Amino acid sequence: MRNQLKRKLQKGEVALGCAISLNSTAVVELLSQLGFDWLWFDTEHSPLNVEMLEPLLAANRGDLTPVVRPAWNDMVLIKKALDVGAQGLLVPWVNNVEQAEAAVQAVKYPPRGLRGFGPRRASNYGLDKEYVATANDETLVVVQIETAEAVENFEKIVAVDGVDAYLIGPNDLANSMGYLGQPYHREMEKVIADLAARGKKAGVPAGIIASGPEQTQQRIDQGFQMINIAGDLFLMLEAATDLLKALGRGAK
Repeated sequence: MRNQLKRKLQKGEVALGCAISLNSTAVVELLSQLGFDWLWFDTEHSPLNVEMLEPLLAANRGDLTPVVRPAWNDMVLIKKALDVGAQGLLVPWVNNVEQAEAAVQAVKYPPRGLRGFGPRRASNYGLDKEYVATANDETLVVVQIETAEAVENFEKIVAVDGVDAYLIGPNDLANSMGYLGQPYHREMEKVIADLAARGKKAGVPAGIIASGPEQTQQRIDQGFQMINIAGDLFLMLEAATDLLKALGRGAK
């Protein structure tokens, strides 16, 4: 296995992603050919589960990295996502060193971790003889920073051996810090900029969710590398809304 996203981040390059929340292989097949660097398969805030994940991951037709967000920092959920082909794990709600270490251990085979053996589709059903030997080095571990506790423990979290990058969840972070539904409040922008600077100082690639070209460029200028810029559902919503608006129609 060769993880293209991990290499881009290590080189200091910007990697743009798109979130997948719809159970449609056609959507994945199409989006994987458009120029994104990674696809984010979200099983935390969508109906997707591991049974749906396997055909969705198999529909990837591009040279881009499939990253799965499990529903929780749970060894079983992470193991199942890896076995069906995830090359990166975006682990939610990592607030301290113990939770960061648990995420790494769930991803890594022994002796570094506790991942059980049964790679299934990840190893091309056993035909890829190199998978097991390369999985620990190639699989990307990204922790989500989305609470005030995580901000306080930031340096200790990203210093955990095996954490490759972090991604800020603007909405949950804002909610945790008293700005419910205001992820881009001026005070939150200060927190986001501060986290980007602290990540740069620690030498750990920073990730975030961005909305629109202007905010994406702002995040790039701040030093963010792993940026989710779209989502399947929201791309459809935006395109349909713009089309109907141009024709004098709108949602009722």
